[in-house]
Amino acid sequence: MTRDAVESGFERYLSDLVDETYEAFDVAAVLRGSRSGSSRAVSKLLKNSRPLERHVVRPKLREYQRTILRQFDPVLDYAADTDADFSAYADEVLARDLYWDTLRRDVRGERREAIKERLLARQHAFGDALAPLVAADSDDFFEAVAAAYDREAALSMVEEHFVFTTPLREEREAFAFELAIDPGDVLGGLARALPNLEVDFTDEALRSMRRAEQRVIPQAKTDIEQAYES
Repeated sequence: MTRDAVESGFERYLSDLVDETYEAFDVAAVLRGSRSGSSRAVSKLLKNSRPLERHVVRPKLREYQRTILRQFDPVLDYAADTDADFSAYADEVLARDLYWDTLRRDVRGERREAIKERLLARQHAFGDALAPLVAADSDDFFEAVAAAYDREAALSMVEEHFVFTTPLREEREAFAFELAIDPGDVLGGLARALPNLEVDFTDEALRSMRRAEQRVIPQAKTDIEQAYES
């Protein structure tokens, strides 16, 4: 199967996940948990949450989507390279890993190393799972899935590797999803005089992504099931 076809199939579900995360995202909950900035700035933004969603939340989620797709490139390179050892790709995979990038600075020593090894093991397993798909003859994603795996193996891959929240659920306190909000950029006008807000939205990221997964994963499994019925 061509590399582009595999990437396109993966990107389809990732895009759906981002869209569903955006729909589930509660901006008000994030603002109320802001660590800095004035209560006036929070109040202004709460009354005008739609611009915040459009100008801050959606772009941030799209940035994460691009990061995940960038990480997928070396994982796919490894899956396509039948003679390679994963260690040859590990540094690049880690450098592009969204979770590694959001690891809190105070996570050090053995705990940091253990998280690093789990993140790499996760991507290593994903690459191994993708290898039969990359090697399949068909350029149609679902035909290739049906040719590369039996039904149970295909469903298992979706359940394990299309779930993005696993590292965050396993080590909630190790990661920080953060952003700075400039009220002036969002609202314009007199809001330019308001101070920036520093926001940690880790809890809301986990909640909204889990909600998105509960919608997207069943649909992905349904699509896979249909591939074996056609």
